Formats: sequence, structure tokens, C-alpha cells
Amino acid sequence: MPKKKPYVRKTLPELERLWQEAALVRPKEAPLGESGEIPQRLQNFMLYLQRQQPLKRPEDMYCFIMYDIENNKVRRLMAKYLLQKGCVRVQKSVFFGRFHRKLQREVLDVLRKMQECYENEDTILVLPVGEDMLNSLTCIGKLFELELMTAHKHTLFF
Repeated sequence: MPKKKPYVRKTLPELERLWQEAALVRPKEAPLGESGEIPQRLQNFMLYLQRQQPLKRPEDMYCFIMYDIENNKVRRLMAKYLLQKGCVRVQKSVFFGRFHRKLQREVLDVLRKMQECYENEDTILVLPVGEDMLNSLTCIGKLFELELMTAHKHTLFF
């Protein structure tokens, strides 16, 4: 069996050079070139941002889902389900969601089935909201981050 090489600690400049070669770290450069123009990489990024789709597709819709449920277990299941579907909790029993029309129908069907599973006097309200209504929304009290709630959810992998 061949012997292992002893571990040799690399210096910081060596590590930076290796990381740059592996494209893990970009070489350090000034935001503007020597001639004062924007580097090509930044220009490409700006073009990419301009070509992006609008924040809201025509088939997307916003809605508030509000409920008054007596049973704690059902209330917890409802909240967990709405969070899984991408809704944001606004208050204890009020959620805000941005759904594709098909997903909104699916969520409504599941909520109806949850309601029909047992005898109750509970209420579930689903209030579709137009973008113009959201823009005129007034919040009194705790800050309601409208831009964060209406933006697409992104996932970063490192």
C-alpha cells in the first residue's frame, strides 16, 4: 500500500490562486475599468436583469386567506398547509398568498375538504385581491412588508 503524503499547509496566496483557478473566487478587479467603462461581466449582468420576466405573471393572483377555527389541531394543520403552499402569515389567522390560478383552485379544494371532514361552525374566507388594491393598502400597527410578500421566492444553493 502506498504511503500517504504528509499534509503541507498552504499559504494564503497559494490558496487564493488555487481557488481562482477552480473558479470558486473571481479575481479581484475594480468595478470600473482603467478607462472608466463598465466591465463586460457587469454589462452582461445588467442585460440579464433587463430581460427578466415581469415580477407578476398574468395568471398569478394575490389573495388573503382568513379563518376562524375552534379546533386547535385543525387550526395548526391549516396553518402548516398554507405555509407549505407559500403563503405568508400576516396575523395569527390571516395568510397572504401569491398563487398561480391552478394552485389557487387546488388550495381552495383542499380547504373545502378540510372544512367538510368534521361537523363544525368554522369559517374560512378567501379574498382575492387585485394589484391596484394592494398598492393602496394602508397598514396601521405592525409593518406589513408588501414588497417582500409579493416578490417571487428564490432559493440559493451554495
